[in-house]
Amino acid sequence: MKILLFLFSIIYAAISSLRNFLFDIGIFRAKSFSIPIICIGNLNVGGSGKTPHTDYIFKILAHKKVAIISRGYRRKSKNLYSVKIDSDFNMVGDEPLMLKRKNPNALVIVCANRVKAINHIIKNHNEIEVILLDDGFQHRWVKAGLNILLSSFHKPFYKDYLLPYGHLRENKKQSRRANYVITTNIEHNLENDEIQNIKKEISKFSQAKSSFSRVKYLKPKNIFNNEIFDINGYHIILISGIANTTSLIKHIKTQSTIIKHFEFKDHHNYIKEDIKNILFYCDSIKSTKKIILTTEKDSVKLVQFKEDFKNMEVVFLPIEIKILDQGEFNQKIIRYVDGN
Repeated sequence: MKILLFLFSIIYAAISSLRNFLFDIGIFRAKSFSIPIICIGNLNVGGSGKTPHTDYIFKILAHKKVAIISRGYRRKSKNLYSVKIDSDFNMVGDEPLMLKRKNPNALVIVCANRVKAINHIIKNHNEIEVILLDDGFQHRWVKAGLNILLSSFHKPFYKDYLLPYGHLRENKKQSRRANYVITTNIEHNLENDEIQNIKKEISKFSQAKSSFSRVKYLKPKNIFNNEIFDINGYHIILISGIANTTSLIKHIKTQSTIIKHFEFKDHHNYIKEDIKNILFYCDSIKSTKKIILTTEKDSVKLVQFKEDFKNMEVVFLPIEIKILDQGEFNQKIIRYVDGN
């Protein structure tokens, strides 16, 4: 099986390399825009934290009128949509809806065609001063002014292989298009020697500035009214539909005990049967200190089951990104935007 996957990855590599070559020599032409555009992306499939980092950059630029463009992964609609706080996640996607709810003042657009989305913003929202592309590194039809490439600490791109043998969407060498490479989800006790080794590995493929980030978990909130809830001492029934739960589980265990983990695939669309199974388990637990805990991304989909959860406390864990060289990184973003 591995041999077959490797053979398919060779075919995939040829197609991907040809496409990038045609962009490099100008046969395929990326469109430039007068408005500053920042692309946040990765080389691998999922799990590196593109949307939380997009949220981080949005907050750096709070003094600007910012638009965010996402394709709205796994949404059921095909058209361009402007995301509202009360939008149906089925129509706009879970991550764009999460971004809108975290940043009500942001213009959040979902559209697979990034050029179309940018033209729509320029035509209909002339107040916008900067555009963020959430997951736009492979969309070379748009020439971004600043490319930020994310690489997971646990699955760095330089140790990975092309699809379907590995998880890379492009050759490792394409990291050279980045202005910044951020190693995400790093451990809190990461030694300087390991940091230098990561920088050395990245430098074999890209001359981009290296940075590092970690996830900071905030106080849990009720998914229905946003009230802060203290989970210390509670028995946790965890519900997750994200790519990587390693740091999440590690954090929860510092405060509480996870007695059951209902783990679904990334971007899972919850149905009544899922909720029925979860509640059946909850009812079997006699403890009076039991609580359902989920992720911020999953909360925008679970909130539709308010009536089902009427007898259970359901909370989500908000997150934010912390950049190690925050001052320098933030200034680079601001200087790029102000200079364009």
